[in-house]
Amino acid sequence: MSAWRTALYTLLWGAGHSLHLASRAFMYLAAGTLRLDDVREAIANTWHEFFRSEAAILSGLMSWERGFYGRFLKPGDHVLLVGSGTGRDLIALLKLGYRVDGLDVSARAIALARRMLEREHLSAELSSGPVEVVALPGRYDAFIFSWFCYGYIPQTSSRIAALRKVKAHLNPGGRILISYIPADRPPRGLPIRLARLAARLTRSDWRPELGDVIGPGAGDRRAIRYEHQFQEGELDGEARAAGLTVVFHERDDVGTAVLMA
Repeated sequence: MSAWRTALYTLLWGAGHSLHLASRAFMYLAAGTLRLDDVREAIANTWHEFFRSEAAILSGLMSWERGFYGRFLKPGDHVLLVGSGTGRDLIALLKLGYRVDGLDVSARAIALARRMLEREHLSAELSSGPVEVVALPGRYDAFIFSWFCYGYIPQTSSRIAALRKVKAHLNPGGRILISYIPADRPPRGLPIRLARLAARLTRSDWRPELGDVIGPGAGDRRAIRYEHQFQEGELDGEARAAGLTVVFHERDDVGTAVLMA
Protein backbone atom coordinates (compact mmCIF):
# COMPACT_ATOMS: atom_id res chain seq x y z
CA MET A 1 0.00 0.00 0.00
CA SER A 2 1.36 3.42 -0.92
CA ALA A 3 2.31 5.90 1.80
CA TRP A 4 -0.57 8.31 1.08
CA ARG A 5 -3.10 5.48 1.02
CA THR A 6 -1.76 4.10 4.31
CA ALA A 7 -1.98 7.55 5.90
CA LEU A 8 -5.56 8.08 4.67
CA TYR A 9 -6.62 4.62 5.86
CA THR A 10 -5.06 5.22 9.29
CA LEU A 11 -6.75 8.63 9.60
CA LEU A 12 -10.21 7.36 8.63
CA TRP A 13 -9.91 4.19 10.70
CA GLY A 14 -8.89 6.24 13.74
CA ALA A 15 -11.79 8.64 13.22
CA GLY A 16 -14.22 5.75 12.93
CA HIS A 17 -12.88 4.11 16.08
CA SER A 18 -13.13 7.39 17.99
CA LEU A 19 -16.71 7.91 16.84
CA HIS A 20 -17.56 4.35 17.90
CA LEU A 21 -16.14 4.95 21.39
CA ALA A 22 -17.96 8.28 21.63
CA SER A 23 -21.22 6.64 20.55
CA ARG A 24 -20.83 3.98 23.26
CA ALA A 25 -20.05 6.61 25.89
CA PHE A 26 -23.15 8.63 25.00
CA MET A 27 -25.26 5.43 25.08
CA TYR A 28 -24.20 4.80 28.69
CA LEU A 29 -24.71 8.46 29.61
CA ALA A 30 -28.21 8.33 28.15
CA ALA A 31 -29.00 5.09 29.99
CA GLY A 32 -27.94 6.68 33.27
CA THR A 33 -30.72 9.26 32.98
CA LEU A 34 -33.39 6.53 33.08
CA ARG A 35 -35.29 5.56 36.20
CA LEU A 36 -35.47 1.95 37.35
CA ASP A 37 -39.02 1.55 36.02
CA ASP A 38 -37.80 2.81 32.62
CA VAL A 39 -35.06 0.16 32.60
CA ARG A 40 -37.59 -2.54 33.49
CA GLU A 41 -39.85 -1.34 30.66
CA ALA A 42 -36.91 -1.46 28.23
CA ILE A 43 -36.17 -5.03 29.35
CA ALA A 44 -39.81 -6.02 28.81
CA ASN A 45 -39.72 -4.47 25.34
CA THR A 46 -36.66 -6.59 24.52
CA TRP A 47 -38.71 -9.74 25.05
CA HIS A 48 -41.99 -8.70 23.40
CA GLU A 49 -40.98 -10.11 20.03
CA PHE A 50 -38.67 -12.93 21.14
CA PHE A 51 -39.64 -16.45 19.98
CA ARG A 52 -43.02 -15.40 18.58
CA SER A 53 -43.26 -17.79 15.62
CA GLU A 54 -45.15 -21.03 16.08
CA ALA A 55 -42.12 -23.07 15.03
CA ALA A 56 -39.91 -21.33 17.60
CA ILE A 57 -42.43 -21.76 20.42
CA LEU A 58 -42.82 -25.48 19.69
CA SER A 59 -39.09 -26.08 19.17
CA GLY A 60 -38.70 -27.54 22.65
CA LEU A 61 -35.82 -27.41 25.10
CA MET A 62 -32.25 -26.71 24.03
CA SER A 63 -29.72 -29.47 24.67
CA TRP A 64 -28.21 -27.74 27.72
CA GLU A 65 -31.70 -27.17 29.14
CA ARG A 66 -32.64 -30.83 28.72
CA GLY A 67 -29.52 -31.90 30.60
CA PHE A 68 -29.81 -29.23 33.29
CA TYR A 69 -33.52 -29.61 34.03
CA GLY A 70 -33.47 -33.39 33.70
CA ARG A 71 -30.72 -33.58 36.30
CA PHE A 72 -32.29 -31.33 38.94
CA LEU A 73 -36.06 -31.59 38.52
CA LYS A 74 -38.00 -34.48 40.02
CA PRO A 75 -41.08 -36.15 38.51
CA GLY A 76 -44.22 -34.34 39.64
CA ASP A 77 -42.36 -31.19 40.73
CA HIS A 78 -44.46 -28.02 40.86
CA VAL A 79 -42.32 -25.41 39.07
CA LEU A 80 -42.55 -21.65 38.60
CA LEU A 81 -40.78 -20.73 35.37
CA VAL A 82 -39.55 -17.14 35.69
CA GLY A 83 -39.14 -15.70 32.19
CA SER A 84 -41.64 -18.08 30.59
CA GLY A 85 -42.05 -15.75 27.60
CA THR A 86 -44.17 -17.00 24.73
CA GLY A 87 -44.09 -20.55 26.10
CA ARG A 88 -41.22 -22.44 24.45
CA ASP A 89 -39.73 -24.05 27.57
CA LEU A 90 -43.05 -23.83 29.46
CA ILE A 91 -44.78 -26.06 26.90
CA ALA A 92 -41.80 -28.43 26.71
CA LEU A 93 -41.74 -28.88 30.51
CA LEU A 94 -45.49 -29.44 30.66
CA LYS A 95 -45.19 -32.13 27.98
CA LEU A 96 -42.51 -33.80 30.10
CA GLY A 97 -45.05 -34.13 32.92
CA TYR A 98 -44.04 -31.33 35.29
CA ARG A 99 -46.63 -29.01 36.83
CA VAL A 100 -45.48 -25.60 35.62
CA ASP A 101 -46.69 -22.02 36.15
CA GLY A 102 -45.23 -19.12 34.19
CA LEU A 103 -44.18 -15.55 34.95
CA ASP A 104 -42.78 -13.04 32.47
CA VAL A 105 -42.12 -9.30 32.33
CA SER A 106 -43.86 -9.04 28.93
CA ALA A 107 -47.66 -9.09 29.04
CA ARG A 108 -47.72 -9.51 25.26
CA ALA A 109 -45.55 -12.61 25.48
CA ILE A 110 -47.83 -14.05 28.19
CA ALA A 111 -50.90 -13.42 26.00
CA LEU A 112 -49.34 -15.39 23.13
CA ALA A 113 -48.31 -18.18 25.53
CA ARG A 114 -51.94 -18.52 26.66
CA ARG A 115 -53.07 -18.94 23.05
CA MET A 116 -50.38 -21.56 22.40
CA LEU A 117 -51.28 -23.48 25.57
CA GLU A 118 -54.91 -23.60 24.50
CA ARG A 119 -53.91 -24.83 21.05
CA GLU A 120 -51.73 -27.58 22.56
CA HIS A 121 -54.50 -28.54 25.03
CA LEU A 122 -52.29 -27.70 28.01
CA SER A 123 -52.93 -25.55 31.07
CA ALA A 124 -50.77 -23.44 33.36
CA GLU A 125 -51.23 -20.43 35.61
CA LEU A 126 -49.56 -17.46 33.90
CA SER A 127 -48.89 -13.96 35.21
CA SER A 128 -46.88 -10.94 34.09
CA GLY A 129 -44.52 -8.56 35.83
CA PRO A 130 -40.95 -8.48 37.20
CA VAL A 131 -40.29 -11.28 39.69
CA GLU A 132 -38.74 -8.77 42.07
CA VAL A 133 -41.99 -6.74 42.16
CA VAL A 134 -45.05 -8.99 41.69
CA ALA A 135 -46.69 -11.17 44.32
CA LEU A 136 -45.90 -14.86 43.84
CA PRO A 137 -48.96 -17.10 43.61
CA GLY A 138 -47.97 -20.02 45.86
CA ARG A 139 -45.28 -22.45 46.98
CA TYR A 140 -43.12 -24.49 44.62
CA ASP A 141 -40.70 -27.38 44.52
CA ALA A 142 -38.50 -25.50 42.05
CA PHE A 143 -38.04 -22.07 40.56
CA ILE A 144 -36.41 -21.89 37.14
CA PHE A 145 -34.97 -18.59 35.95
CA SER A 146 -35.31 -19.25 32.23
CA TRP A 147 -32.56 -18.68 29.65
CA PHE A 148 -30.45 -15.83 31.13
CA CYS A 149 -33.41 -13.93 32.58
CA TYR A 150 -31.77 -13.69 36.03
CA GLY A 151 -29.23 -11.32 34.45
CA TYR A 152 -32.07 -9.11 33.20
CA ILE A 153 -32.92 -8.08 36.75
CA PRO A 154 -31.15 -4.72 37.15
CA GLN A 155 -29.10 -4.07 40.30
CA THR A 156 -27.47 -6.54 42.67
CA SER A 157 -29.79 -5.57 45.51
CA SER A 158 -32.85 -6.35 43.36
CA ARG A 159 -31.47 -9.75 42.33
CA ILE A 160 -30.71 -10.65 45.95
CA ALA A 161 -34.21 -9.50 46.98
CA ALA A 162 -35.69 -11.67 44.21
CA LEU A 163 -33.76 -14.70 45.50
CA ARG A 164 -34.92 -14.06 49.07
CA LYS A 165 -38.46 -13.75 47.78
CA VAL A 166 -38.48 -17.04 45.89
CA LYS A 167 -36.68 -18.74 48.80
CA ALA A 168 -39.68 -17.88 51.00
CA HIS A 169 -41.93 -19.70 48.51
CA LEU A 170 -39.86 -22.90 48.29
CA ASN A 171 -41.19 -26.18 49.62
CA PRO A 172 -38.80 -28.20 51.82
CA GLY A 173 -36.04 -29.55 49.60
CA GLY A 174 -36.88 -27.00 46.91
CA ARG A 175 -34.39 -25.82 44.33
CA ILE A 176 -33.71 -22.62 42.37
CA LEU A 177 -32.24 -23.24 38.88
CA ILE A 178 -30.48 -20.31 37.24
CA SER A 179 -28.79 -19.81 33.88
CA TYR A 180 -26.70 -16.71 33.20
CA ILE A 181 -24.18 -15.09 30.88
CA PRO A 182 -20.61 -15.46 32.23
CA ALA A 183 -18.43 -12.41 31.54
CA ASP A 184 -15.58 -13.37 29.23
CA ARG A 185 -13.40 -10.44 30.30
CA PRO A 186 -13.16 -7.96 33.20
CA PRO A 187 -15.82 -5.24 32.89
CA ARG A 188 -14.77 -1.81 31.65
CA GLY A 189 -15.23 0.76 34.36
CA LEU A 190 -15.41 3.98 32.33
CA PRO A 191 -18.82 3.39 30.65
CA ILE A 192 -20.38 2.49 34.01
CA ARG A 193 -18.81 5.54 35.69
CA LEU A 194 -20.37 7.71 32.98
CA ALA A 195 -23.77 6.08 33.51
CA ARG A 196 -23.48 6.56 37.28
CA LEU A 197 -22.54 10.21 36.78
CA ALA A 198 -25.64 10.78 34.65
CA ALA A 199 -27.76 8.95 37.24
CA ARG A 200 -26.47 11.17 40.04
CA LEU A 201 -26.92 14.38 38.07
CA THR A 202 -30.48 13.47 37.09
CA ARG A 203 -31.33 12.00 40.53
CA SER A 204 -32.24 8.66 39.04
CA ASP A 205 -33.15 5.77 41.36
CA TRP A 206 -31.17 3.35 39.14
CA ARG A 207 -27.51 2.71 39.95
CA PRO A 208 -25.69 1.05 36.99
CA GLU A 209 -23.10 -1.49 38.12
CA LEU A 210 -19.95 -3.17 36.82
CA GLY A 211 -21.04 -6.01 34.57
CA ASP A 212 -24.07 -4.14 33.21
CA VAL A 213 -24.00 -4.20 29.40
CA ILE A 214 -26.03 -1.55 27.60
CA GLY A 215 -26.58 -1.35 23.87
CA PRO A 216 -29.09 -0.16 21.29
CA GLY A 217 -32.45 -1.90 21.31
CA ALA A 218 -34.18 -3.33 18.26
CA GLY A 219 -36.85 -1.39 16.40
CA ASP A 220 -37.13 1.95 18.18
CA ARG A 221 -33.86 3.83 17.66
CA ARG A 222 -34.25 5.41 21.12
CA ALA A 223 -34.55 2.04 22.87
CA ILE A 224 -31.82 0.38 24.93
CA ARG A 225 -30.94 -3.25 25.55
CA TYR A 226 -29.78 -4.21 29.05
CA GLU A 227 -28.20 -7.34 30.48
CA HIS A 228 -25.86 -8.12 33.35
CA GLN A 229 -22.87 -10.42 32.79
CA PHE A 230 -21.46 -12.20 35.83
CA GLN A 231 -17.86 -12.28 36.97
CA GLU A 232 -16.32 -15.30 38.69
CA GLY A 233 -17.83 -15.65 42.18
CA GLU A 234 -20.47 -12.95 41.69
CA LEU A 235 -23.49 -15.25 41.51
CA ASP A 236 -22.25 -17.25 44.50
CA GLY A 237 -22.01 -14.02 46.50
CA GLU A 238 -25.58 -13.03 45.63
CA ALA A 239 -26.82 -16.49 46.64
CA ARG A 240 -25.04 -16.27 50.01
CA ALA A 241 -26.46 -12.79 50.61
CA ALA A 242 -29.95 -14.24 50.05
CA GLY A 243 -29.31 -17.04 52.56
CA LEU A 244 -29.01 -19.75 49.90
CA THR A 245 -26.46 -22.51 49.34
CA VAL A 246 -24.98 -23.16 45.90
CA VAL A 247 -25.16 -26.94 45.48
CA PHE A 248 -24.14 -26.99 41.80
CA HIS A 249 -22.36 -24.40 39.67
CA GLU A 250 -20.84 -24.70 36.22
CA ARG A 251 -19.42 -21.86 34.16
CA ASP A 252 -19.32 -22.60 30.44
CA ASP A 253 -20.71 -20.85 27.36
CA VAL A 254 -23.90 -20.88 29.45
CA GLY A 255 -23.44 -20.52 33.20
CA THR A 256 -25.77 -22.73 35.26
CA ALA A 257 -26.30 -22.99 39.01
CA VAL A 258 -28.63 -24.65 41.51
CA LEU A 259 -29.39 -22.95 44.82
CA MET A 260 -31.11 -24.41 47.89
CA ALA A 261 -32.29 -22.96 51.16
